[in-house]
Amino acid sequence: MNRIKVSVDEGYARWAHGYDGFANALIVVEEPIVHRLVGDVRGKRLLDVACGTGRHAVHFAGMGANVRGVDASAPMLAVARAKSSAVTWEEGDVRDLRSADGSFDVVVNALMMEHVEDVVPPLREAHRVLVRGGALVVSVFHPFFLFKGVPPHFRVDGEEREYELPSFVHLPSDYVTAVLDLGMDLTHLVEPVVDDALVARLPGMQKHHGMPLAIVLRAVKR
Repeated sequence: MNRIKVSVDEGYARWAHGYDGFANALIVVEEPIVHRLVGDVRGKRLLDVACGTGRHAVHFAGMGANVRGVDASAPMLAVARAKSSAVTWEEGDVRDLRSADGSFDVVVNALMMEHVEDVVPPLREAHRVLVRGGALVVSVFHPFFLFKGVPPHFRVDGEEREYELPSFVHLPSDYVTAVLDLGMDLTHLVEPVVDDALVARLPGMQKHHGMPLAIVLRAVKR
């Protein structure tokens, strides 16, 4: 199948309306882990950075959090806004957040760091807006797949081609070093693999059986 390379902005603009219906193994794997590591959010202020179509933001708002979702893609945010008025939606850059220091108890950054060349600026901003004792939960596409030659890509219904998004290799140690250098305490580092349950749900993942699909980490601000 023909595959076309597009920018992050163009890619997510094309993907926005089909994103939630796309059979994305990465989301299947990371979502329950993110939910578990974030934990009880009742009454907490939560920032969903690079919120996309709002899957995490809407979930945590439903669990009792006061949620703000930020994303650079207007088309993705349009889909998110249509889902919930309980979340405050905002267009913005994850490397330059508009929120004041110490504005949030929890920051979630899901499946976007593979698109940035340097992981430090977004993590520094997340750290800045967290309160002391606040938690940062980050999920990313595992660099193993990039080494294997499988970049983030998608297909739009009705089109006989795929689109490939820009991606950069960041090792698990890059994320660990970054959060430690910020003075955070790393509490969890999870690298889920493609297992029998995922293959049963998405048979096309059989060829990747046993391989790490994501990195999900949790760190706490001192």
